[in-house]
Amino acid sequence: MYEEIIKGILLGTFYGGQAALFGYLKSSDLPVSWTIILTKKFWETFEPIKAFKTIVLGGLMGAFGAFSVLNIENKWLTPEETFVVYNFAYSALVMGIDQFVKFVVRRTPIVRAWNWLKAKFA
Repeated sequence: MYEEIIKGILLGTFYGGQAALFGYLKSSDLPVSWTIILTKKFWETFEPIKAFKTIVLGGLMGAFGAFSVLNIENKWLTPEETFVVYNFAYSALVMGIDQFVKFVVRRTPIVRAWNWLKAKFA
């Protein structure tokens, strides 16, 4: 049982990292490619603090996913195909929930608490 939770958290943080990278590349003027991570321009403009919340969100979703409907046994796909499908689904889900959280936080009174937290830790 604990192994499944730890596996879910680790995979979730991986998916959260992917979602953070995709979100960053979407909002920057850098070319969309995995090789961009190896360039100096990427690391000069990348802000790990912003990516951290998306990675944590992915980890939380991975822990939840260990018990959810998304963790059903697949009888039609190979384990490699299942990984690819889960990779796409979880990354898209993390990106969607991240955008929803940003929408809620920025347009409600929660924004004052969020700005206070950012000022405290930044």
